[in-house]
Amino acid sequence: MMDNKQHNFSPHPSLLIKFGQINVNGLCSPVRQQHLLNFFLHSSFSVLSLNDTRLFFSNAKFIFKNEHSQHHFRSYWICSTSFRPHDGVGILLCNPLHKHVQTIDSWNGRLLKLDLFFHQTKISIISLYYPPSGSTHQSICNDLIAKLLSWLDHARANNYFVVILGNFNVDEIAHSNYSPSHFKLLRLLSSRFFTDHQAYSSIEGPDPTFYYANGSSRLDYIWSSPGFPTPGFFSQVVACPNLLDRPFTDHKVLTTVFDFSSCLAILAKSRLKQKKKCALSSLIPPLQLNNGIISPLKWMILLEYRFLYRLTTRLSNRPTQISQMTTALPSHLENLASLLPDYSVPTYSTTPVSEFKSFLRSQKNLISAFLSTKFAQHLTDSVEYYTALRDKHFSNSLGTFIDSALSVENCSIVFDRVLVVLDSTPTLLTDPSDIKQAAITHFQSIVSPPLV
Repeated sequence: MMDNKQHNFSPHPSLLIKFGQINVNGLCSPVRQQHLLNFFLHSSFSVLSLNDTRLFFSNAKFIFKNEHSQHHFRSYWICSTSFRPHDGVGILLCNPLHKHVQTIDSWNGRLLKLDLFFHQTKISIISLYYPPSGSTHQSICNDLIAKLLSWLDHARANNYFVVILGNFNVDEIAHSNYSPSHFKLLRLLSSRFFTDHQAYSSIEGPDPTFYYANGSSRLDYIWSSPGFPTPGFFSQVVACPNLLDRPFTDHKVLTTVFDFSSCLAILAKSRLKQKKKCALSSLIPPLQLNNGIISPLKWMILLEYRFLYRLTTRLSNRPTQISQMTTALPSHLENLASLLPDYSVPTYSTTPVSEFKSFLRSQKNLISAFLSTKFAQHLTDSVEYYTALRDKHFSNSLGTFIDSALSVENCSIVFDRVLVVLDSTPTLLTDPSDIKQAAITHFQSIVSPPLV
């Protein structure tokens, strides 16, 4: 089990916010809770949506309470009031996002919503657990969609942006022979022009998140509302580490990295404009992500991705801004040609609009795939580095190795003076060697003899 005390989980914010979604297959055991917390902290999640917790209010209110202040995060839970075995959702929110939570709403152990207020921006984060298809769950499905619709209507009326994470128990490819009602939730979000943040590692389709004996399917989703102010750079599917040599869950984790620089900025608009005019190298310092450093090269690629994302999602409004961005597009593509290996600027046309949007999406997906590969390689390199470091400690420094393996944190107390009684006379010791000897004598004699 990983030792959280041996790692410095910084409370300072990163501009890149990592969202994750996982079905945990139950979270009642303290061992499973600790394993999940280790995974959350060591994977540098900012938001982690949890489904199928199977918790009751009596134990959910105590989970991670002691760890909140130590590791700078908050946990939010909603449990079912009934005794259904597969209910319960939760959200783990890291610093600084949890400081922006204003309101919390929930529904029937299946929906949990956190409203976050930033500077001139309001965002709702919704964790959703949709029941499997079947007549026994039809009433729950209809009520859940009705409640979700009310939240989405309220968000639209009050200028909230929305992120929805959850286990939808729906796969348009694997479940293609199901009735149309099975896909009602997906159709609802698509009709409202939500963005489906899919993870691709091959050309065969989105990566699956659920594995069973005869195959796999994609059941976990992350959606963002139209015009979402923080672009999603890339998505990928990762595995949660095994627990005691057995899979922790039969689901994998869907992750998406968002750029929250506009939400977390606290500078005035005039200051932001001034900073944009500065040289790019001085504008963006090295950025912490997954305990590593994003190089200026990768950061410039992220900026180009952000430009394409905004141009892709704003073709239907703000015509003046779109015209300016379209004019600037050739220079951004030239920048990509200088940043990405083996990339050349393709031929494109701004008309018709549908083909232009398709071209922009293809370039955006290309950058997303490149970044996903680079960050995955960084994760692999980090694992190899710390594995080699552990082996080195085993060979050269058994004390360091044992401290790490046993989750022991070295602590010490420094005494600069000690009052002792020598020959019935109180004596104040200030010499370090005398203090050390007095402490040794004290601890040798203070322990009572064994009972047996």
